[in-house]
Order: sequence, then structure tokens, then C-alpha cells
Amino acid sequence: MYVFDAYALLAFLEAEEGGVAVKDLLEAPGNRFFISAVNLGEVYYTVLRERGMEVARLVESELSMAQNIRVVEATWERAKAAGQLKARGGISYADCFAAALSIEKDAPLLTGDAEFERVSDKVNIHWLTKKKKGLKK
Repeated sequence: MYVFDAYALLAFLEAEEGGVAVKDLLEAPGNRFFISAVNLGEVYYTVLRERGMEVARLVESELSMAQNIRVVEATWERAKAAGQLKARGGISYADCFAAALSIEKDAPLLTGDAEFERVSDKVNIHWLTKKKKGLKK
């Protein structure tokens, strides 16, 4: 079981560094994945901005059909958990949703986004890249 940050899905979708590792995990039998609706929104707007509406809709359709990826709603309890992480500083609010979901599910967070260093004492991070770098937003 794993939790996606937007970085991980974008690396896979855009064939960037770390994308092959995500592909391997997605193809491994029995693996299950969670992503916050907030982080999926990040993926959507990034694809929309960089590739246009047609590709964004295709990505949305493909992800909705994936049997092993579950989109988790941003409930008030999850927003509070993200807010508690955000209050520590140095990490975006959207990234806090991924971190909070990782804690909730007790599952490694897939990312290459260096902002997560700031919560690495609370979150089990599965780094997708050797050299951690920020997500293009």
C-alpha cells in the first residue's frame, strides 16, 4: 500500500525522473494506492495547463478506471490533519494532504518533492529520486 503525492503521478505521466519506479510499483501485483482529491487536483491542473483539456480529460478517465488507485476525499478531519502539518511551516498545504494521508493509512508516501523533508520525522517517505527536487507548480 502506498500514497501518491502529485509529484509521483506527474513523474509517471510525463516520463520524468522517478516515473519508471512509479510504473514498476503500479504494475506490481497486489499493490494498492491512495491519493488525496487535493493532490489529484494538482495533477489535473498541471496536465491541463501543460497539455490542454483533451489530455487532462484522458488522464482523469484513465485514473478513474484504475482498479488499484483510490481517490480519498478531503474531509474536515483530513483538512485538520493537513492543517496541523502546515502549522509546522515550510511545506505547501496541498502537500500536507498527501503527508496526512500517508500517516492515516500508515503507508509510504511516493514523492521526489524536497518539501517533504520537513515532515520526514512524521511520514514514511519513499523517495523516487536520488536528488530530491521541487514539483513544478
